[in-house]
Amino acid sequence: MPDTYDTAEEAAADRAQQQRLLTALNAWDRALRRDECGAWRINGRHGTIHTWGDGKTWVLFVRCRSARHWTITKRRLSFCTPTQDGDDEGCLRLHALPTSEQAEVIRDVLGLQKRREDSPETLERLKARTAAWNGAQPQLNASIETRPAAPAQPGRHWVGEGEPPKKSPETVS
Repeated sequence: MPDTYDTAEEAAADRAQQQRLLTALNAWDRALRRDECGAWRINGRHGTIHTWGDGKTWVLFVRCRSARHWTITKRRLSFCTPTQDGDDEGCLRLHALPTSEQAEVIRDVLGLQKRREDSPETLERLKARTAAWNGAQPQLNASIETRPAAPAQPGRHWVGEGEPPKKSPETVS
């Protein structure tokens, strides 16, 4: 994967800026990924969010299902500045971290999943369940009998207990 950034510090700063926006949007953490060029972006079902490059603003790329839907979407995102206006898609610049109402609109338009919010009781229950899984040891099934293995003999494959039955002289050919 090619690297878009000149230094590791640039990449870290870009990621930190995206994480601030992700927190303000109250979107799930797994939405933040690298794109095919190695740049950090927030992925939604209907668009993406990249940093603008100045360390303060972002660009939202939005895909819509029709020209009419794009017109309505631009109206809903009136707090952003359109920078590219296509027939059914475009880019809008977000100049500051969004308010909670704006964050809800951005999540809806881009198809971002909201971060899970659990009560303290639910968190304790989940921690206890996880601890039980992590501490579980394999249990032997009591119905399975353990038998000593029969000694291996070349050319013989006996699975039963002890020595294999002897063939009577009349059955030997």
